[in-house]
Amino acid sequence: MTNFKTLKQYTFGDTILHYLINDAQVVEWMVYPKDMANQVVLRQNQNSGFSLIQAKLVQDPYDKNFSNGLTMFNSATSRSIRFVKQEEHFSKDEEKITTICRDSHGNTYRHDVSWVPGSKRLKVRVSFTNTSGHDQQLSWLPSIVLSNISPFYEQVPTGVLDLIRIRSKWAMEGRLDQRPVESFELEESWKPSGLALVQIAQYGTMPVRQFFPYLGLKDNRFDVTWLIMLEGKASWQLNAARLDNRLVLFGGLPDADNGHWYKDVAVGETYTTPFAYITVGHDELLKCSRRLQAPVQEDTLPIFYNEWGTTWGRPNAHLISESLPLLKQHSIDGYIIDAGWYKSKTSDWEQSHGDWQVDMMRFPGGFKPVVEEIHQQGMKAGLWFEMETVGRLSEKFQDTESLVQRNGHVVTTLKRRFLNMTNSNVQAYLNRHVLELLRQNAFDYLKIDYNDSMGVATDDAESGAEGLEKNISATLKFIDKLHHEIPGLVIENCSSGGHRLTPAFIERTELSSFSDAHETHSIPIIAANEWLVIPASKNLIWCVLHADDTLEEMYFHLISTFLGRVCLSGDIRHLSTDQWHAVDQALTFYRANQRLIAHGQPFRFGSSILSYRNPQGYQVCGFTDKETLDESGRLLLIVFGFNLSNSEDVDLRLSSHEWQVQDIVGAKKIGLQSDKTNWHGSIPANCYTAKAITFVRKREIEHFPA
Repeated sequence: MTNFKTLKQYTFGDTILHYLINDAQVVEWMVYPKDMANQVVLRQNQNSGFSLIQAKLVQDPYDKNFSNGLTMFNSATSRSIRFVKQEEHFSKDEEKITTICRDSHGNTYRHDVSWVPGSKRLKVRVSFTNTSGHDQQLSWLPSIVLSNISPFYEQVPTGVLDLIRIRSKWAMEGRLDQRPVESFELEESWKPSGLALVQIAQYGTMPVRQFFPYLGLKDNRFDVTWLIMLEGKASWQLNAARLDNRLVLFGGLPDADNGHWYKDVAVGETYTTPFAYITVGHDELLKCSRRLQAPVQEDTLPIFYNEWGTTWGRPNAHLISESLPLLKQHSIDGYIIDAGWYKSKTSDWEQSHGDWQVDMMRFPGGFKPVVEEIHQQGMKAGLWFEMETVGRLSEKFQDTESLVQRNGHVVTTLKRRFLNMTNSNVQAYLNRHVLELLRQNAFDYLKIDYNDSMGVATDDAESGAEGLEKNISATLKFIDKLHHEIPGLVIENCSSGGHRLTPAFIERTELSSFSDAHETHSIPIIAANEWLVIPASKNLIWCVLHADDTLEEMYFHLISTFLGRVCLSGDIRHLSTDQWHAVDQALTFYRANQRLIAHGQPFRFGSSILSYRNPQGYQVCGFTDKETLDESGRLLLIVFGFNLSNSEDVDLRLSSHEWQVQDIVGAKKIGLQSDKTNWHGSIPANCYTAKAITFVRKREIEHFPA
């Protein structure tokens, strides 16, 4: 048994970092809300200490508890890590706490926690320096380990804690999975010998396919939620584990057993993990998740048109010239040329990309006159690249020296191979064909797509997972270079939509697409799901307009874009006057509320929706201009009906005495009325329908005239 005492406490905003140390010099930490400090229990008689730094060197034993092959947590390396000292680094831009430890081999570890004043999240990472005098090989080094979850009890009661995960699938991203920890079998065993473990992981270069790199725990009794999100470049792992009476969250790069990661560290060298982000707060999950996100900078949200849903991979200069006056008439801010603009041996846009020669049949004068024409209409000009892969029919497909290999063979999927982004020749190639093409033609916008994964491993590092990490790190450096070399360039992050919705990509780019859900009715469900991981101001939502759409259908898809950023496409040359009137009405409404969408606090409630393919139910969501409804003076409320079996009257949870309607756009079928207490919406059956309403608190009417 071991007892812990306080080493040091730090207050970062509304969060306390509380470091603990035991007689064996093992350091742990707790993270909890400042207003819960008086509720904290320093648990005594713990079975063991779990160092805030975990690691496994190849030569050291695994733990017992049937963990071999499942996890490297609590390895002999970890159990030998002891406290050396703690350092503080404070400036006006950043405050950082560094905890330095050493293992039994003499290696040095740094645990860095940094906080930007005013933010509500912490950045955490670990560094390993080989000071042993011998070459070392790591087989695991997580970015974050958080024990002492919910430190408000001597023993956490049954049924109090929920584990939180976010599932994902193409065209179905962001489904929340929140259940009691006991349903995951995260319970203490009757005999302290069995490890309870839940692992979520993603392997390859699409870091969001089955799960987001996001894991949380909520204490329902005290209404406190802890959330972790990994930087998420390529492969990753997140775990919740219970060993004896201790519940722990940890994660980062995958371990050697599960994700093929090893790292050789020579004497004197240092290896540093990717970042993990952590927050803890009260309130509902959506508000707590928002704490994890970088602060929003945008005040205006430009509206873009992408021709993909119009040409489906066959763009041309004539169509652009024909479309631009029409788009200008309706105040569109940018025109994006999507896939298929390059010389090709086939009509399949996926098989010829990679050589990046402009198709002079489609663009007889090249891009320069096209971009000039777009600029003359007052719009930004954008271009699509899938710059990290090459199509089967491209010449670059045969350039094996430039391509990713595994086990000595070029990695090949059905239509693609993958450029080795760490290769200097590849970087030079991209400088010529991507950077210079954009710069010489004065493009303002770049859509980066990525439509396949190179799998679990590459040959160009000491381990497969490290090869992936280096490859994607090189991609991110190239994105940084594009921003540096072309000031003001707007970059869209896309990976068959949302397969790269992680901080590594979200925070380097101005916009991110979720899945190619252009033609589905689940778009507003997915878009609201995404609020857990991405600010609405960066969440690009498509609306593909069809000439045969009814006005009800058109309003549904237009209003779906109000949950983030608007991207229009479709049959714009064939829309009727009434249809264009609906578009104009919707976009005018959107622009009037853009600052509220960018900076407001999102909210959401509604019925449980089982199927995303054929959704049935309703969703009410929107944005308040303050953190809470009671503080708010204005809000945007959006009602969606998804093919209900029977019409439904929905309480909108707004007092009819306090709130007044300012503006409305959308379906006539949705009724809006108030009784003596609240506002209500009447949602009809057997259709997909939507209505957006701005409400103003009656006492503030004079500040927001109708």
